Amino acid sequence: MPIFEFHCAGCDKDFEKLVFGSDPEVECPFCGQKDVKKLMSACAFKVDYHSFMSTPSSSSSKSSSSCSGCSATSCSSCG
Repeated sequence: MPIFEFHCAGCDKDFEKLVFGSDPEVECPFCGQKDVKKLMSACAFKVDYHSFMSTPSSSSSKSSSSCSGCSATSCSSCG
C-alpha cells in the first residue's frame, strides 16, 4: 500500500498518509497546512535472504553443500 511519511513545516509534526496518484496535495492532519515534506522511510517488509539463494544443482558434486552463489561450505555462514 502506498503509505508515506510526511513532516509538516507549520506545526513540526510527522504523520503518515495513504496517498494515491490521483490524490490532491497532502495537508497536515494536525494543523491543515499544505507545507509538508515527504520523508524517506524504512521499508516495512522482511526479506528472507535464504529464499533467494540458489541451491546446488543435481549434477553438482555431492561432497559440496554450498550454494552456487558463494564458496562457503554451509549456507548457515551466509547472511
